Amino acid sequence: MCTDGSKFSEEAIESGGYLLRGSSPDVTILRVVPDFEKEYREYSEYVEVFKEEIHRLRKLGVPKSVVESLDRGKEMLEKLGIKAKTKTRKGKAAGEILREAEEGNYNMIVLASYGKGISKFMLGSVSREVVHRANIPVLVVKSK
Repeated sequence: MCTDGSKFSEEAIESGGYLLRGSSPDVTILRVVPDFEKEYREYSEYVEVFKEEIHRLRKLGVPKSVVESLDRGKEMLEKLGIKAKTKTRKGKAAGEILREAEEGNYNMIVLASYGKGISKFMLGSVSREVVHRANIPVLVVKSK
């Protein structure tokens, strides 16, 4: 199950949980965070200016808001009697979701039809890519 911390992804986790309750599933809640160094490699002169800040960010590890979003998803599933693990990956969302699904040998991906940010403009670019490229079933939950 995937989250980006949005209310949409929380609805997807809840919907997936309702479908899976009572089946003793193995569930992982995944949050993908951007890998700023890779994404902005072409701006290498800026990386040099902000080298110390980047080093401090690396030392801080996973941002508190990311951990909180994973914990919220985990609590939602626990209320339905489902134990879940949490995991973070760095990179582009769709690609990392697909890599995690393959590496973790999962049998289904659950995600929201769209998420944070300029979702009306992007309208499900991550979910669309995951659906088209996945080798396993994908449950795309449309927001209420």
